[in-house]
Amino acid sequence: MKAVIFLLVFISSLSLSAQKRLDYNLKVNDAFKVEQQAKQHITQDIQGVDQIIDNNLKSTMQFKVIKVTQDIITLEMVFTHMQMTMSSPTLGELLNADTAIADDPDMTSKMFRGTLNIPVTMVMEKTGKIQSISGGDNLIAAMFKAADITDNAAIEANKAQFEKQFGSEALSNSFEQMTYFLPAKPVRVDETWINAYQGDLKSQNQWRLKTHNENAYELLGTATTTMSNIDENVTMVLTGTQETIIHADSKTGLFKNITVSGEYVGDTQIHAANMTIPTKITSTITYKLLN
Repeated sequence: MKAVIFLLVFISSLSLSAQKRLDYNLKVNDAFKVEQQAKQHITQDIQGVDQIIDNNLKSTMQFKVIKVTQDIITLEMVFTHMQMTMSSPTLGELLNADTAIADDPDMTSKMFRGTLNIPVTMVMEKTGKIQSISGGDNLIAAMFKAADITDNAAIEANKAQFEKQFGSEALSNSFEQMTYFLPAKPVRVDETWINAYQGDLKSQNQWRLKTHNENAYELLGTATTTMSNIDENVTMVLTGTQETIIHADSKTGLFKNITVSGEYVGDTQIHAANMTIPTKITSTITYKLLN
């Protein structure tokens, strides 16, 4: 009987040791830089004619850990570079903004330059779930200042649109896509767990731990998504799926690289023209740890 009991205890201990605790293990003053690249291919059927728009965004962000408790990590983030292009086979180049060009007179370039080195504070759980972000209002104010927009009426008229991209809530939803993928409990290889993203790109995500060793691990994610952009002029609602591959460091929990591929289909409604436009978007977003 003792032998049976010892065997059961041994088997149980093997099962426990096979479970992996995946969370962030960062210290105060840890610093790292992330490069994001996002590519969108948009096809809209306008009265039987396909209009194609290609968007490309590249940004670099510097993070520094400023506080760590048992359950919470607080980081400070600044944008250090931002570049965006928008083009169409039929319409040509629609936008080309790059903060690396200091004297670029383009209005969008000026606004992007305004975001540089403005600190944003991010409070994050050890799973990567973001509790709060503060400083988005400062980013938006700096964008208007950089573009020399001082008229209060003009600022108020455009502020809501900028909040959709650079407001604290929008930044929180955006950053979670590169931080929030870890389980709340230990898991084994091939075990799955679920979480959700909110915001303009809502998704229900299922994650699977594909591989794990003492230095690195790999996660695979699948998601059903709803992409929306709704205001008084336009309503766009698309549904689709996403596939995510994450390679990360087992010691720190930080990703080394992330690739998110998505396809979304639905309609864009132009209220003033009473027009419904079938819309399809394919996208690839990558995040890369630079140091």
